[in-house]
Amino acid sequence: MRSLVLAALLASCGALQAQISVLNGASFRVGQPVTGGSWAAAFGTFTGVAQTTATTSPIPKTLGGVTVTVNGVAAPVYFISASQVNFLVPFAVTPGVRNVEVKTAGATLTGSVRIMSAAPGIFANPSGGAVLNQDGALNATGARAGRGQVIQIFATGPGALSRAIEDGTGAPTSPLALTTSTPDVFIAGVPATVQFSGMAPGFSGLWQINAVVPDRAFITGRVPLQVYMDGVDSNEVTIFVQ
Repeated sequence: MRSLVLAALLASCGALQAQISVLNGASFRVGQPVTGGSWAAAFGTFTGVAQTTATTSPIPKTLGGVTVTVNGVAAPVYFISASQVNFLVPFAVTPGVRNVEVKTAGATLTGSVRIMSAAPGIFANPSGGAVLNQDGALNATGARAGRGQVIQIFATGPGALSRAIEDGTGAPTSPLALTTSTPDVFIAGVPATVQFSGMAPGFSGLWQINAVVPDRAFITGRVPLQVYMDGVDSNEVTIFVQ
């Protein structure tokens, strides 16, 4: 179930339209930066592009005749449509405001995106964050996390890792690709203990954070969740707690 949920989140489309706008591919929050190895989404009018999702690994750098470059470096392309292109920012791209070029069979569209050394973005769905409870169920109003239990948070953009990963390939299982910094996780404004922070094995660009829901009586119902990495904040999502 986890792979189906995450694949759907990666291919989901926000209701954004622009000449060409490049956003963090997890949050779709305007102005939020991205980093090397993180998901990004380009929104624009890509005439003649048929909706296609990559089905091979490594993720290809050409999909349905569409290519993306960031600061001149070819990026893996996961999803394309007439209005949205989802891609992985190449690890080699350095911080700064960088040019993005989306090339189709009929046109080349350009834009820019801000690259930072870390740029956390939490994947979201209409009911809340992409979070699994301790029993593996997707967190929702009818499937709530328990205080004192471990949840898995799925995000993108952690920055530096303990080992190199080739662009577009799935993260390794052994040894794991861990983050070199430990993120700060806040649930209902309370710091949560982080037990694991690294790239989800077998997935591309998918950051997994295992954190303990603080055992505070007031943390119940629908509560906010946010992650900070090296001082950079993620988007805020909600989770449901018993």
